[in-house]
Amino acid sequence: MNKLWGGRFENAIDNDIEIYLNSFDIDKYLFNYEIKVISAHVKSLYLCNYINLIEKNKILNSLFLIKNNFRKLKVEDIHSYLELELTKYNGDLGKKIYIGKSRNDQITTLNKLMLLDEIEKINILIIFIRKSIINLSELEFNTPLPGFTHLQIAQPITLGHYLLSWNEMLKRDHINLLNCKKMTNYCPIGSAALAGHNYNINRNIIRKILNFKYITENSIDAVSDRDYIIIFSQFCNILIIHLSRICEDMIIWSSNKFDFLKLSDKISSGSSIMPQKKNPDLFELIRSKSGRILGNSINILTVLKSQALSYNKDNQEDKESLFDNIYTIKNTLNCFRKCIPVLKFNKKNMYLSTLKNYSTATDMADYLVKKGLNFRDSHKIVGNCIKYCEKNNINFFNISLKELKIICNLFENDIFYYLSIEGSIKNKNIYGGTSPNQILKSIQRAKFFLNNIILKFK
Repeated sequence: MNKLWGGRFENAIDNDIEIYLNSFDIDKYLFNYEIKVISAHVKSLYLCNYINLIEKNKILNSLFLIKNNFRKLKVEDIHSYLELELTKYNGDLGKKIYIGKSRNDQITTLNKLMLLDEIEKINILIIFIRKSIINLSELEFNTPLPGFTHLQIAQPITLGHYLLSWNEMLKRDHINLLNCKKMTNYCPIGSAALAGHNYNINRNIIRKILNFKYITENSIDAVSDRDYIIIFSQFCNILIIHLSRICEDMIIWSSNKFDFLKLSDKISSGSSIMPQKKNPDLFELIRSKSGRILGNSINILTVLKSQALSYNKDNQEDKESLFDNIYTIKNTLNCFRKCIPVLKFNKKNMYLSTLKNYSTATDMADYLVKKGLNFRDSHKIVGNCIKYCEKNNINFFNISLKELKIICNLFENDIFYYLSIEGSIKNKNIYGGTSPNQILKSIQRAKFFLNNIILKFK
């Protein structure tokens, strides 16, 4: 196997151990970024007078040929592969590419460049999803829906308000992704193995060529830092947990017991034995991906735990979980974005459910508070009203004013507006509340914040 080392070794490495140490099969997915980094490094070597114009052009031309003629070789890693190919095309000139750099600073540069590109793809998916959610919430801003706590009907809200809660979760994810981009945007090249190098090469030159915003401050940290992978993993963790919660609701809503959501054929699958079944398999699988994503995060944290500074071979294990997180999150978001346009809500069942479980009981208590009672006494009186309704098999919507006055003489005819679903929703006219008036304002703010973060990503 071709290696970039071996001068001080007398004996060959054991074959099984050599295979075990090999990283080429994983590194090859970074091949195009390897070409990009080496090309930028060659240009910086020329600008700093370590190679001449003819040498620069010869190496760059050969890199173009190598990029378009990738072949399987028995090599240790992608760096060995590229130097071997450059030497084949350029002789000893190909070996000059290691002036002022090491595999240590190079591999984290490749990782970062790849991750920055993938962050932009994920950013586009989140933008699409958030726009779809905001648009749907605008259509459903006044659609009554029961709100739940402890999976029990709690208070009336609107479907638009509920959908905006999805946007809020994804807004935080979007901000986390932006922060991840900022933390990844530091160029490590020039840190070499761990101490920097002995050449007069301006690191800002290659930073600009590779389009990084900043350069790393400390060479020891630069080659061993994998915080950008941890931060991306944390972004993935929270995002997949948010999606799992949304999908759980959609699974529950599509069940026969709830029947709030009619599953579209485009996002469903059937049973091999029960012809009548239409299953929310996509939502279930998205929900289950949280285990995979969280496992990948544990992997990178464990790899880095208690590592001595600076670079160690442990860091070779940073890529598989990173690549899997990227693949899983992109595919999950892409499938989730296709769900939103085909969500079909059973608005009649949603409305009928808001009439259950005395969902406007808090509104009755608030009514009594406005009449001069303290809330705790009001709470007790409403509890007595509910006991009365349960014993007489009635609810708030067919109890009479006469019956209410027996329980508390503060009730007047206007109580029935407060007890209505429409009145309950409309009265939550406070910033962030569920009244249609506030929802329309929230939608405008959501559009503004989304446009703002889009600008920050540019």
